[in-house]
Amino acid sequence: MSPPVLPADDTTLRPAACSVAPDGEIRILRPAAGRSGPPAQEGEPFSPYKILNHFDRIQAVVAGELVYPVTVEVDPSNKCNHRCQWCVSAQSHTGEQLEYERFVELIAELETQQVRSIVLKGGGEPTVHPQINEMLRACADHGLAVGLITNGSMPREGTPQAALDTADWVRVSLDAALPATHRLIHGTTDFNRILRNIEYLTTHSNRTVVGLNFVADQRNHREIVAFAQLARSLGTAYASIRCVFNPEAALPVEIREEMRRQATVAKRLDNHQFRVLLGNFTDQYLNADPRQAFPWRRCLGPNLVGVIGADGEVYACCFLRGNESFSFGNVNDQSFEAIWTGSRRREVMARVDQGACGRACMGGMTSSRYNTYNDILNYLMLEEKQHADFI
Repeated sequence: MSPPVLPADDTTLRPAACSVAPDGEIRILRPAAGRSGPPAQEGEPFSPYKILNHFDRIQAVVAGELVYPVTVEVDPSNKCNHRCQWCVSAQSHTGEQLEYERFVELIAELETQQVRSIVLKGGGEPTVHPQINEMLRACADHGLAVGLITNGSMPREGTPQAALDTADWVRVSLDAALPATHRLIHGTTDFNRILRNIEYLTTHSNRTVVGLNFVADQRNHREIVAFAQLARSLGTAYASIRCVFNPEAALPVEIREEMRRQATVAKRLDNHQFRVLLGNFTDQYLNADPRQAFPWRRCLGPNLVGVIGADGEVYACCFLRGNESFSFGNVNDQSFEAIWTGSRRREVMARVDQGACGRACMGGMTSSRYNTYNDILNYLMLEEKQHADFI
């Protein structure tokens, strides 16, 4: 079944699935469609401890051995059709796109190096690539698990179905509960088009877990609860909610308190069918100082995650996209194997260990998965572990 054909600018289409009345009451305009994907199964798909499923590679990292990543994030395109002011990859929006033929070769290389999964993301918006549907299918054809992070616009015909055919999960960065707020934050008028794409995904999914992401700032922080209700009404599996962090301008106390209040209310929607995942809403992050000391001896998490930009550069981590001084090399010039095993990568990671990257993962910017990975790996690297015989 083909997805609905939608106009590029759909401001006249129906409103969002929920609205906020003048009295502050949240009103659902459509009933919940049910959770996307298969019924709940054993095992926590959102657990940061999924890293422990790859203990052989963890042991190799701790022993100082070279390991290939478990997951590689690939940016098909550095073009983006949205204009989010706080985009973590804004410096990457320089217009490059990976050539499809090189992408297919690259996927075959990664398969031979026992990479287990590919996440197509940005960089720019992955679904603007003219061959995004073929890219998704190439990943699946090589036996790799596939994830897709998108703004949901999906301008290429057939992308929603291609995602369902290939992806284990799709996360849509929506960041608003209302069209006007989405327009303010994303700089576009395609909110209702995105909702229809999400509904197509959730309605037709047999196995793909569909979720929505929300980054709260001064413009949308009063819509956190409405966003969680919207995500549930669309039939998604989860709503992921976190706050943006600007080390140059801390959020006012009253905004932080309202974010915290809304996040607490949104969390009450969490149950076995719909999850509300809260990121950095604790004092640790809301009141964080980005100048705080890096708590680990080394940054070891990036050993297990590769990042390939649409410009072909292989970056030290996802926060360093577009910063060529933290690139290991370019897949348009070398094989991934040559880059990953090369001296340039060792030199770059030595500078990362020394903090030359600026520690974008620290402060209140994010409750990053790298933090959990570094906790585990740096503990295991200790020569003497007190009370190691107790659990």
